[in-house]
Amino acid sequence: MPRGTRREFLKASAGTTTIGLTGLAGCIGGDSSPTLSLDYVVPFENWPYFFDIPGVRENLSNVGDDYEIEISRSSSTPDSLNLMASGDADIALVTTQSYASSIIQETIPGGYTGILVDFWDAHPEHFGFEIYSRPDSGITEPEDLEGAQLGVNGLGTSVHAILILMLQDVGIDPEEDVEFVEQPFPTMYSSLEDEIIDASIFVAQFATEPRSNDYNLVFSTQDLYDEAIPSGYLVARNDTLDENEDGIAAFVEDYVNLADYSFNNRDEVISLASDFSDVPEGYLDAFLFTENDWYRTEFSFDFDRLQFVIDELSDAGITSESFSVQDYATNEYIP
Repeated sequence: MPRGTRREFLKASAGTTTIGLTGLAGCIGGDSSPTLSLDYVVPFENWPYFFDIPGVRENLSNVGDDYEIEISRSSSTPDSLNLMASGDADIALVTTQSYASSIIQETIPGGYTGILVDFWDAHPEHFGFEIYSRPDSGITEPEDLEGAQLGVNGLGTSVHAILILMLQDVGIDPEEDVEFVEQPFPTMYSSLEDEIIDASIFVAQFATEPRSNDYNLVFSTQDLYDEAIPSGYLVARNDTLDENEDGIAAFVEDYVNLADYSFNNRDEVISLASDFSDVPEGYLDAFLFTENDWYRTEFSFDFDRLQFVIDELSDAGITSESFSVQDYATNEYIP
């Protein structure tokens, strides 16, 4: 079994970046296999977390033979992109706004390419980003957010963009009429409870608390979109694709098979994830691989839907321009 794995749950301090959760290089596969470094943000919500669990990873066929993997975790997608820009990450999980902004601003030397979709937002039968307020706040619908302090995990992220889009939709100026307060996801609920913020956006694993305590669901992304949109993507540096194309293809095959294995062995994977993270199984069982989780079993890009979202960001003034997504993403690695 690969050595060097250490258990760690998402840091509760703002701005924390955790590097090298696994440190697998040199532990498996020998020197002939390319080493790929992967950075992501939210545990449990994205497949890289499960990739990092030895008892799950050992069921994949390519890792250790066709490539080695180093996995790290950051506080936000802009942090992940900074690692790519410095050459410290070959692959990163990004969301729509950071994906668009980094392409427009050419922040990654040599550029990068989207190689698969990790999860979809606003699926009618699955979780979509949810915005909650305290039961006694008087904030029950988007129009009530005027003057509010709104929790986001980072400015310039997709969760920030979701709030901007809804505020604009109901006639609230996101620059003048609200205040955005940066909070790491694990502290969102306690910050609401302590009245530090008035409303906050939640990802799947942390939405369990406000949902189970009858907090007000102000809106979800299903209120913004009438069908699912690709929301989180793995992107790879173009120089990595040029140098290690076979390794990337083997990694993507494992990634897709990881999802199949997890859904077909749900109880086992939840138990392994609980042991790995010291998070109670009941907490994970409440959302993982259920309708309260993201739609995350379609890995191919729907270029029309992705183009729609990129164009919407530009039309709303969140990004400075649009671009053709087919120039910056591919389905050629999907098995």
